[in-house]
Amino acid sequence: MPNISYVDGVYQNYENSKININDRGYHFGDSVYEVILFNKGIFYDFEEHISRLFTSLNSINIKFSLSRISLKIIIKNLIKINRVSFGSVYIQVSRGIAERNHSYKGMNIKPLLSIIVTKKLNNIGNDTIGVKAITLDDNRWSRPDIKTTQLLPNVLAKTEANIKGAFEGIFIDSDGYVTEGSSSNIWIINNNNEIITRPIDGQILSGITRKTIAQFAKLNKLIVKEEKFKKQELYKSKEVFLTSASSFVTPIIEIDNIEINEGKIGQTSIDLRNLYFRNSRNNL
Repeated sequence: MPNISYVDGVYQNYENSKININDRGYHFGDSVYEVILFNKGIFYDFEEHISRLFTSLNSINIKFSLSRISLKIIIKNLIKINRVSFGSVYIQVSRGIAERNHSYKGMNIKPLLSIIVTKKLNNIGNDTIGVKAITLDDNRWSRPDIKTTQLLPNVLAKTEANIKGAFEGIFIDSDGYVTEGSSSNIWIINNNNEIITRPIDGQILSGITRKTIAQFAKLNKLIVKEEKFKKQELYKSKEVFLTSASSFVTPIIEIDNIEINEGKIGQTSIDLRNLYFRNSRNNL
């Protein structure tokens, strides 16, 4: 089991891994993060995740001086120290440690980097399992396109879904359109076999797995459309699936107690999942 973390330049045991009480990530959620899956030295969409990390940092004006190469070295060392072959890397960068003040104007503080390695069950080769979902009103802040740690609405939505026996909570905006899941992007396949997901319009996170799946689908002559769709279209879809770094491509077979495709997993969802595992790997 992994027990070594990286916090502010130091590799240390989990029990000694501590963040200062005045860290702005703790006080305000003033921090960004990424999660990257790896399998025996192979990373899924590594460069894309790191690029999004730096985009998020720039979006909230965190001046992070560590280079991408240095970050790669730290991650590689941490995985080696923990002796994990299949798992995920959690990367978080906060604005840093300072006396509590809403404004960060004039603060001369250093961003704080922390990284955790988590061992996961290798389910890449397992049979695809369909999951249930529920829908909820989207009550998040207006910048979900930035991958910050301000995730309380997502936490509540995921928990409510779990309490109701579902895997995911799907957010619906004030006009009745699907935005995304509490920790995933949402897709439908209509009766014309068109694969549809909401466009990058500032109301959803630009998912890395989302982007990769769209590319693979197009390369395999599948029709992909980026357009908004309403909750009622979820229920009537031929297939529904979600994508994320930790859930890959996961079919949704029931939403709000309504079966999708008679509760059966659709073939296109399976095909896209297999495409992802075959093609989206990068050596670190």
